[in-house]
Amino acid sequence: MFKLSDRYSLASLSTTGLPDSTGKLFMSNFGTIDLSNVEIVGSSIDTIRQLFYGSPKLDTVSQFEQFESGEIVQFCHGQDWHFTTMGKVARYRYKLQNNDLGIVILFGSYYQKLDQEGQHLKIELSPKFISQRDPIAIWDALHSPVVGLSQFFIDNPKPKGVSVHMAADWQGYQLPENFISDFVTRSTTIKTYDGISELDLSGISEATVSYGKRLGLRNYMIGKASGLQSVVYNKSVEIVKSDKKDYFHHEWGVKSEGLHNPDLPVYRLENRFHHSVIREIGHFLDVELESFEQVVPYLTDIWRYGLHRNRFDISKSHIHPFWQLLYEDVQFFLPSESRIISRKKKESVDPIAKNIALIIGNFISIQARYGVSAKRVMAQIKMLPFYPRIVDYYKFRGMCESDLFEAIERGLSLRRLIGKAA
Repeated sequence: MFKLSDRYSLASLSTTGLPDSTGKLFMSNFGTIDLSNVEIVGSSIDTIRQLFYGSPKLDTVSQFEQFESGEIVQFCHGQDWHFTTMGKVARYRYKLQNNDLGIVILFGSYYQKLDQEGQHLKIELSPKFISQRDPIAIWDALHSPVVGLSQFFIDNPKPKGVSVHMAADWQGYQLPENFISDFVTRSTTIKTYDGISELDLSGISEATVSYGKRLGLRNYMIGKASGLQSVVYNKSVEIVKSDKKDYFHHEWGVKSEGLHNPDLPVYRLENRFHHSVIREIGHFLDVELESFEQVVPYLTDIWRYGLHRNRFDISKSHIHPFWQLLYEDVQFFLPSESRIISRKKKESVDPIAKNIALIIGNFISIQARYGVSAKRVMAQIKMLPFYPRIVDYYKFRGMCESDLFEAIERGLSLRRLIGKAA
């Protein structure tokens, strides 16, 4: 466990000489670091991806089969949506998108038939949608029995996983050149970019980065989208490219109570938690974390967990004061309850479960040797006579066929990269 510096303010030093939990003078055995010029101008939920399990509504399927890909259709409370039919790489058959609302809906899993139960619905909410609502209103929009979006697509929809991206924005501090050399992470994936010309955080795909001219700073992506991923970048550059400058300047001005300086760059740290990470945190805490509603009380502590797992240190024993500032001063809806957060996989009591895991792992190793694609491996596994037992095994662990496909993709990539294909 890392150690924290003592915090002081000029006021506390000139009066009592005692620490001040809100001060920005950080003192430890390594000296004093003054972060008085650093302003946190915003903390926000950047993205919510909510998954639902159940049987598709047949009238909705019939309606979608009549639509032409690329046309504007009316659906869900009579709103206009851009409708698209998707390929298998997207994992869902249909997409509805409304950027004015800030919603993308993916419907109809390719991994289950449309007349069968499955993970058939993913609803993604953008910063625009989230920032205008409190947690209750957000969850009502997703899942209330009367107006919830899920009710239009699934019979008796059951929340089955939620991915959350949390962000903190600041001014007055630029990460040093040795940032990565002093960074502690278990991830083997770190990408560094000299400049960002486009960073799309609102689409159905993960963040896509294309190279721009050198901007005198670096932008970092640590970890994979299928786990915990931390991204550090110059938000002021991104909002110009995405034409959201006015929106974010207004948001930062409100959230910082006027302390935001529009003439200074704003930097952002995002911690992105895949639904499997959120679920395993729930297993550790012995609570169900399958929906946004369920995860809200834990968000600040989960943010702190992310800062602990992907951490900027000043020494082998102390967290860097800037990381400490983000750790202690940033909160999401509710303050931290200082919970100990960790991840725990759900343990199966079925003695056959271990054999199933071994069979899948060995099968992936063999297929990796022959260069078989993830889609083909998935199709072959589904042909195995004991495939229903595999499905039961994943259901017990709170997962579904989409999670199995992700496990196959990760397994193939890992075996090919480290040369352990059978």
